[in-house]
Amino acid sequence: MLGARSLKISARSFSSLPKRVRIVEVGLRDGLQNEPKPVPTEAKLELLRLLANSGLKTIEAGSFVSPKWVPQMGDTPKIFAELQKTAESSYPGITFTALTPNLKGLESALELGVKEVAVFGAASEAFSQKNINCSIA
Repeated sequence: MLGARSLKISARSFSSLPKRVRIVEVGLRDGLQNEPKPVPTEAKLELLRLLANSGLKTIEAGSFVSPKWVPQMGDTPKIFAELQKTAESSYPGITFTALTPNLKGLESALELGVKEVAVFGAASEAFSQKNINCSIA
């Protein structure tokens, strides 16, 4: 059981924390990119709908990467094209982001109207080569 002194120390330590945190749901991208076979686009759109209706405010809906390297993300342009048609009316107040590990990915995302992107960086050459097939140089 915590004593009164412990609680005061704990309460004091919380005062320096931010008043809000931002949760970014990445399951549509990070979770599904590791599936052995691509998940059908319609199933991803249904998952996206369920996530959006759960109260999340920021959802990473895909990654603009080469389908040659990550075939599970090959339909990301289709996902964002669908969001372009429905997001404002169906999902007001929700931000849909995309991972863009390189300039080509960023350009593709911007062409489809993606308003927020996550970028990928690596500190080691080996990690960068293995994960995004490019140099850190």
